[in-house]
Amino acid sequence: MLKRVAVLLGIFLSVGAVSAQAAEKLFYRYVDASNKVVILDRLPPDVVPRGYDVIRADGSVVKSVAPQLTEEEREALRREKAVARARAEAEEKLRAWDESLLLRYSNIDDIEHAKQRALTDIRVRISILKSNLSTVKQQVLNNQAEAAELERRGQAVPAALSKTLADLRHEVSTTEQQIGRRLVELDDVDAAYERDKERFSQLETVLRRRSYSRQSEPRD
Repeated sequence: MLKRVAVLLGIFLSVGAVSAQAAEKLFYRYVDASNKVVILDRLPPDVVPRGYDVIRADGSVVKSVAPQLTEEEREALRREKAVARARAEAEEKLRAWDESLLLRYSNIDDIEHAKQRALTDIRVRISILKSNLSTVKQQVLNNQAEAAELERRGQAVPAALSKTLADLRHEVSTTEQQIGRRLVELDDVDAAYERDKERFSQLETVLRRRSYSRQSEPRD
């Protein structure tokens, strides 16, 4: 009797071990060249680039391996991601711009007043630069006249005077460049405020529509 029990127990354990091994055995599921689903306990090398699933005997998925992309597909994916990033950045900039406009201004007139203040400030700076330029140019003329007079007398122009002339000419060039930059800034600031006005007008239209829509909703 004991021998029979031992034999039965051995058979039971063997069957259990085999069942456990079968349950743990993994299979590969993939789509072949004929577009048919195939499940095998081994993975043909030519299948790897097309992608596959690793599954258990009960069909549950252990992991999925995505198909390998071609160089053209990878490049297309990179371009797609770049476009998505650019779009997201543009949307974020627009959101920040809208928030800034609504926080700083109550209406279009506020923007126009801010624009005129900014432009007046730039014009004042340009006026100061032009006044300085006129003064420096006159100094150049005076020093040139002095140097010319010395040369007519047959005297050498002092090194200090020559250096002063060179410094003054450099200041003239620098000031003219500053005036040029300020003039460009004047146009840029004017255009920027005009864009603000246009965008604010669009936001006002959207807000009015939303307000009208809420007022038109039926109330319980």
